Amino acid sequence: MLEDKFITLVMALPDACKDFSQDGTIIFSLPVKLHTCPQCHNETCRVHDYRKQKIKTSASIVCNRTFIYRRRRYRCQHCGKVFSEQQSFIGRYQQIPYSDVLDIITAHEEVEPATKIARRFCVSPTTVSRIFGMVNPSVNHLDKAISLDEFHGNAGAKFQVVLNSLTQHKCLNVFSNRSSEVLYYEISKAYPIAERLKVEHVSIDLSPFFKRVVEDCFPNAQIAADHFHVVRLANDALDSVRKEVQANLTSTQRKHFKRSRRLLLKREKDLNTEDYQALQVLLNFSDKLSAAYAMKEQYYKLFDSKDSVEFNEKLLLFRLAVEAQNIPVFNKLLRTTVKWKKEIIHGIATGLNNGFTEGCNTVIKTLKRVSFGYKKFSAFRRRIIFVLNSEARRLRRSTCHKIAVGA
Repeated sequence: MLEDKFITLVMALPDACKDFSQDGTIIFSLPVKLHTCPQCHNETCRVHDYRKQKIKTSASIVCNRTFIYRRRRYRCQHCGKVFSEQQSFIGRYQQIPYSDVLDIITAHEEVEPATKIARRFCVSPTTVSRIFGMVNPSVNHLDKAISLDEFHGNAGAKFQVVLNSLTQHKCLNVFSNRSSEVLYYEISKAYPIAERLKVEHVSIDLSPFFKRVVEDCFPNAQIAADHFHVVRLANDALDSVRKEVQANLTSTQRKHFKRSRRLLLKREKDLNTEDYQALQVLLNFSDKLSAAYAMKEQYYKLFDSKDSVEFNEKLLLFRLAVEAQNIPVFNKLLRTTVKWKKEIIHGIATGLNNGFTEGCNTVIKTLKRVSFGYKKFSAFRRRIIFVLNSEARRLRRSTCHKIAVGA
């Protein structure tokens, strides 16, 4: 483990460089060796004096010891310059060794608060935040396929916007505000027009605002409407009809509607025999509910289309069914689908969706909750990008994907 590096370094020193005489304390120094004077560049090994430096390290917990480093200072015999010895395990004027600094930074890959990391390394949360503040994730390049989505951040503005790569499954950037002025400015500032012209596909939900942003900021990109958000409109339409029908039933009749939402939203082809029989009981209570369920199933078939011709044929059948039944919520669904038809077809053709982005939003919300919120957006943004792009998380995603494909 990384925290063992410091102990290994100390234990590997010659016996003459280690003092165990004091209870619970290890005083150590490095072997004397030739050093080059930083002023006149002549070599010297003449010792001037020693300075004691207490080391704050997680190794103290592992072996229940206090470590004190006797930093040696040399004097140049030619020019008289006094300088500290060269070593690679701790910085000048620092108490935390480089190995612990790296461990503290790496610990931020997991979704846990800074206070928990601080307790693990026996430092203050302020020190943890200061060390992690040295991290500056690079977000200079875009991908040919990206996605945009908002999330409830409350770090400064109420909503922030996350930009992800859909081919590399990485978080590319997080913008501080959803407002059009700020978002346009931050995208233009972060990415020159030559970089934005490389974007070919952008996946978004059915947001007219994001549609305008994509059209203005990514001129060469085609928009793909996210499959989940489109299908959810049909689910919501059917569920509103279910609630309306269920509200007019007697208490005796309502017992048949237990688990009704799950049954109604599940695709008919995926129902087992028991569920299918329970579904038929539900649909017999109302012709309106039965018609709504049939239209939902017809709408789902749109996404089984192999090309735009087949999509338009199935959309025509859906339109005829909606016009025949004249149910307001499905009339609205039809209008929205026609309005976003081009984007929906592009989403089906490319297979692009916001699934990865929605998963990232869940991680962001969990991070915000366990950390009890963030005051500064810069710190929140840095932690989001670091967590979402960590190598360990990327490997877990790859493993889950392989398992899903194999199943």
